[in-house]
Amino acid sequence: MTIAIGEYGRYTAIRDWDMGDMDRRDLWPSPAEELSGVGRWMYEIAVRDGEGLLAEGISHLFGKAECPSCASVFTIADEYKAANCPILR
Repeated sequence: MTIAIGEYGRYTAIRDWDMGDMDRRDLWPSPAEELSGVGRWMYEIAVRDGEGLLAEGISHLFGKAECPSCASVFTIADEYKAANCPILR
């Protein structure tokens, strides 16, 4: 599965080498008033600096996505954080 947030759209998809992105599912952005912590800080800085497109992308990054394979819904930033958390020993 791939997650795209950029000029080609905001979606999840199954990526195939020959066929490209298949079974696209739109991302659900987090409303600005529901952002907190780092997400809210990033969003507010982007808005303050007149970077509306970046702010919109941040709201998608901290929003929800649906897996094209199993239809489970998850928060993108939380899954990224969990997958990249250092191993504590």
